[in-house]
Amino acid sequence: MNGIRKIFGVMFLLACLILPAGVSAEKSDWKDSAYNFRGIRRVVLMDVSSNVGRGSNLFYQKLQSTYVDNARKRLKCEVFTEEQARRVSGNPADVGDLYIECRIKDWSDDYYIVPERTVWEKKKMHRRVRDRYGYLEDEEYETTVPVTYPPYRVDVSKIAVSFEVYDARTGRMVFGREDVRDRKDADAQDGMYGRICNSFFEDFAKVIR
Repeated sequence: MNGIRKIFGVMFLLACLILPAGVSAEKSDWKDSAYNFRGIRRVVLMDVSSNVGRGSNLFYQKLQSTYVDNARKRLKCEVFTEEQARRVSGNPADVGDLYIECRIKDWSDDYYIVPERTVWEKKKMHRRVRDRYGYLEDEEYETTVPVTYPPYRVDVSKIAVSFEVYDARTGRMVFGREDVRDRKDADAQDGMYGRICNSFFEDFAKVIR
């Protein structure tokens, strides 16, 4: 029995190592250390661009609104959209000290199958035993038994977003971030995108404060 238990234990451990993690997030930043981020008064948000074809104007409007709302909430400076900046100047970059480009690089769904597996679990059992006087009584005890779970599907939502910040006068990139995430859930990208935008502008606000 102990030998079988060890075999199943090893199998379960290997399965845990092979299967994808439930949630993963990876942020990668770059900053021009020679650039003076102090004194930033105006920032222009260029329209969100995407390599992911969803084909819906509503989808892009939601992306844009989430992007702009988070910027205005977090940045302690004047924030213009690209459309607002174009009303002021033919070149939106002329309106602000910095302009920011946001690109959606991945917005996809995936899944994996967790195979059938057997694990050892403790289970409470009952039995009738005689006490020292010879009377029958109920006794509860624990034993370890193999439990087999059927295979099941796990949906995964994936998203990758980049932010690039440029000096409006020189057109030189001075700050950037790549944020890549996945989550064990179906159609979870909307919430993930909102957290990505919030995280970026919260951190970037500390850079230009």
